[in-house]
Amino acid sequence: MQKKENLLVQFQEVLKEQKYSHEEKSMIEAAYQLAEKHHEGQKRASGEEFIIHPLSVAIYLAAMNVDKEMIIAGLLHDLVEDTDIELTDLEDQFGKPIAQLVDGVTKITKLKSASKTEQKAETIRKMLFSMIQDMRVIIVKLADKVHNMSTLQYLPREKQKKVAKETLEIYAPLAGKLGLYFIKNELENLALRGLKPDLYKTIDLYMKKKEKKRRGITTLITHGIESKLENSDVSFSIKSRIKHKYSIYRKMKKFNKNIDLIFDLYGVRIITDTVENCYVILGIVHRLWHPIHGRFKDYIASPKSNGYRSIHTTVIIEKRKVIEIQIRTREMDEMNEYGIAAHWYYKSGDHPGHKDIKWLETLKQVQEQKLSPEEFYQHIRDDILKEEIYVFTPKNDIYELPKGATPLDFAYQIHTEVGNRCRGAKANGNIIPLHAPLQNGMVVEIITAKDPCPKREWISIAKTTSAKRKIRHFFRTHEENLLTQEAGKKTPVEPIPKKERKQKPKKIVKKVMNREKIAIEVDGERNLLFSFANCCNPVPPDPIVGFVSRGRGIIIHRTDCKNLNSFEDLETRSIAVNWTTTSKNNIFSFFLRTSDRANTYIKINNVIKRHGGTIIEFDLDKSTEHLRKIDGHFSIELPANRNIDIIIKDIRKIPTVLFIDMR
Repeated sequence: MQKKENLLVQFQEVLKEQKYSHEEKSMIEAAYQLAEKHHEGQKRASGEEFIIHPLSVAIYLAAMNVDKEMIIAGLLHDLVEDTDIELTDLEDQFGKPIAQLVDGVTKITKLKSASKTEQKAETIRKMLFSMIQDMRVIIVKLADKVHNMSTLQYLPREKQKKVAKETLEIYAPLAGKLGLYFIKNELENLALRGLKPDLYKTIDLYMKKKEKKRRGITTLITHGIESKLENSDVSFSIKSRIKHKYSIYRKMKKFNKNIDLIFDLYGVRIITDTVENCYVILGIVHRLWHPIHGRFKDYIASPKSNGYRSIHTTVIIEKRKVIEIQIRTREMDEMNEYGIAAHWYYKSGDHPGHKDIKWLETLKQVQEQKLSPEEFYQHIRDDILKEEIYVFTPKNDIYELPKGATPLDFAYQIHTEVGNRCRGAKANGNIIPLHAPLQNGMVVEIITAKDPCPKREWISIAKTTSAKRKIRHFFRTHEENLLTQEAGKKTPVEPIPKKERKQKPKKIVKKVMNREKIAIEVDGERNLLFSFANCCNPVPPDPIVGFVSRGRGIIIHRTDCKNLNSFEDLETRSIAVNWTTTSKNNIFSFFLRTSDRANTYIKINNVIKRHGGTIIEFDLDKSTEHLRKIDGHFSIELPANRNIDIIIKDIRKIPTVLFIDMR
C-alpha cells in the first residue's frame, strides 16, 4: 500500500511539472480510478498490487511529456486483457483514439489451436500493424515493457530467459530503430540482468569503482576545451556518459576479454548550440588530443536511418587513456535520446506519420505478405530490426540491408529474378564471393546469368529471412514440377517377370532434392569445398572417394567409377571421405520397383512427409521402361526418433509398389 501511495505522489508531481491542463488531469484521474477499481484484488508475480504496474507505466510516459491519450492508455492497457472491461467500454468513456491505443498493445491470447510461440508472433504482428496506423502505440508498449523487465526477477528462471531473449530480439532493437536510445539501453541492461545476473553484477560493481576516474577525465576535457574557447562566443556544456552494461558485455564477448581489458567504458558528450560550432569544437578536440584512425563518424553529415545525428571521435588523452567524444547540438541531443517521441507536438495533438521513417514502409510491405507467424517473427527479427547498412547499385540507387547481409541478400532484395539468376557479384569494382558480408557504403553489382541458377547451399549463405524464403520457394516449385512431370508419363502395365533384380540402374535419371542436407567429412572436418562427379552421381550410402582438383575443391566419385582410372595422379590426389549430414537426423537409402509411375512417386513422397522425413534425392532407371516397370533408388532423411521399418512397411502398402528393400 505504501508503494502505491508513494507512486501516486510521484505521479502528481510529474503531471504538475509537465504542465498538463486541469481538463487533461481530470481525464487522467478518471482513467486511474477505472484501472484501480477493475484491477482490485489482482496481484503481480512480485506479490504487489496489480495497479502498481499501470501506474508505473503512466509515470514513465508522463516523464517523457507525452500527450494525455498515451498516459491514459498506459493506465488502461491491461484492462481488456485481464478484466471484464471491453474495448467498447473504453471507447464510450474515453474516445476511439484511446481505445485503439489500448487495443494495439493488448496481447492476443484467444487464437484457437495456436501455440504460445504463434500467439507471441501474432501479438507482435498486431502491435506493429497498429504502430503503422498510430506511432504512439509503440511508445506505450515500450514503457510497458520497461516496467515488466524491471520486475523480471519474480518470474520462474526459464520464463525470465525467454522474456529477456524476446526483448533483445524485438523490443530493444525496435526502440533503437525509432531512436529511443534511452529505452533501448534500459531494456538491454534489464535483459542482460535476466539472462546473466552474475555477469551483470560484475559489470555494475566494476563501473562503480571507476566513478572517480570518470569524473576526473570529464574535468580534464572540460578544462582543455574551455582554455581554447575562453575568448570566443562558442557556448558549450559537457557531460560524461558511461557505456550501458549490455554494450560492455557485447564488447567483452566480441573480443573475448575481461572487463578490465575493455578500454572505452565511458565517454564524454559535448553539447553546443549550432552545427557550425560542432565542427569548431571537433577541430579543437583533435588539436588537443590525438584522434584514433578509423574511429571517426560524422552522423551530422550522414544521419542514421532513425534520424540520429552526432559527431563521434575517439581520442587518446594523458597516460594513453582512450575516450570517445560525441559532439552535437542541444536539439540533436534531445532527438537522439527521445527519438520519434521528440517529434511530437504533444499539446497540439499534431502527431507525425511514418512517411519519414523508411523502414516502416518495408514493414508495411511485410504486413501485406501472407507469412506464417514464425516466418513473420523471423523476418522482423533478422531483416528489419537488425542494425542496418547501406549499399549502392552502379546507378547510385541505395538499398538498406541488415548488417551481415551478403551479395545474395542484396540480389534478392533488388528482385526475386535477379536473385535466382545471380552467378556472381562485384563490390567497388572487384569480384567478391557470394558469402562475403557487405560493408556500409559499398557499390555492389550483381552479375546475372540468362536462366535461373540457384544452388541449395545459398540457403545457408543468405542471411535474410526474405532471401532464404525465395530460394526455398524456387526449389520447392522446381521439385513439384519434377514430380508432376513424372506423374504425367503413364505407361500401360504388362506382366512383370518373376525374377526381381536388386541392382544399380544402368541408365540413371538423377533427380536431386535437398542436396544441402548431404555433406562430406574428411577426418572430422566438414567445412570443405566439394562437388559431386556427374559421371557416376554418388548417392548415400555408395562407397566414395575424394579427388582433390585444382580450383574446384574435392570432387566426390563412387569408388567403382571408371573415370578414376583415367586420372594419372589419382594415387597422390585421392583422399578418404565419408558421408555425413548437416543435420542431426538419420539418412537411409532403399531400392524399389513400381509398375506405374503415374502417382507412385507422389505417394511415396507423401508417406515420407507424413513421418516427418524428407527425400534427399532419388534416381530412376529408364532402361526398364520397355518392361513396363520403373526401378528407383531413394535416399531420405528422418528425425532420429522415427523408425525406418515402419516407413518401409507403409510404402509396401502402395498398390503399385512391386518390391522394396533397404540398400
